[in-house]
Amino acid sequence: MKLSAFFAVVPFLLAACGGNGGSATPSSNVQSSEAAVVSQPAAAPAGAVPAQTNVVQTAQPQPPTPVQEAAPPAPAADSANPAASAPALVEYYGDSIIWGWMPNTDWGRVDQPAPAVFAADTGLAVHNMGSPGRLAENALAGDGVYPAWTQQMAQSKATHVIIEYHSHDTMANTTSRVRQLIQIAKANGKKVIVETIGPGNHAGDLSYDQITQAQRDAAAAESVPVIDQTAYLKQYLTSTGKSVWDICGDGLHPNPDVYVMKGHFAATQFAAMK
Repeated sequence: MKLSAFFAVVPFLLAACGGNGGSATPSSNVQSSEAAVVSQPAAAPAGAVPAQTNVVQTAQPQPPTPVQEAAPPAPAADSANPAASAPALVEYYGDSIIWGWMPNTDWGRVDQPAPAVFAADTGLAVHNMGSPGRLAENALAGDGVYPAWTQQMAQSKATHVIIEYHSHDTMANTTSRVRQLIQIAKANGKKVIVETIGPGNHAGDLSYDQITQAQRDAAAAESVPVIDQTAYLKQYLTSTGKSVWDICGDGLHPNPDVYVMKGHFAATQFAAMK
């Protein structure tokens, strides 16, 4: 071989051995940032499954994300009275007459207490919260049936509260206690209605007329409406010539048909308040 031919081959041999005479290092696979690099597979024999190719593609532009239309704002809640925008729920508080005590029975209950008739007439959700023997002072302080009134009203979901509570000792105490019940319920966003006790021979120092007047006075002082069962049933007694004993079999608790009458009357009065 001629010397000139030998020198012509040397660069090729050096490149095949890994460079310019230094130690061999792995070559870097550098890809262009502007174009895709595709490694071409060698031709495969007929019938062979083509080998998987390594394909690096440039990022493709994506269609813009559709802009979502803003949902209409929800109606603003009445911050002064959160219950105002909620579905109506009535809690009906009182003693055995609200609970539905059947006259001349030992813990017997009528099939249709007045709150149940009220619910059927109005179509509202109504919870009968009556408790036999419970007075206004028991409601304020709490007892084995319900917690103290402040807690009861704070946890209550009612939009409307009907209160038939009263006391047996003095008219002044009845008025004061019923006013406290109203104030606490209103402070918790309730719409409050006072219901009078109705005719009956109540225990204690007060007649039903005195209890009724104290309940009316409390409602007037707090500017809340009244379902006046006493006036309604007294008018019924006058028009029919009946006595308290005719409508209350034990002299205190209404007969079943009178409970129904009271429920219808309460519903009519409630509807007129709207």
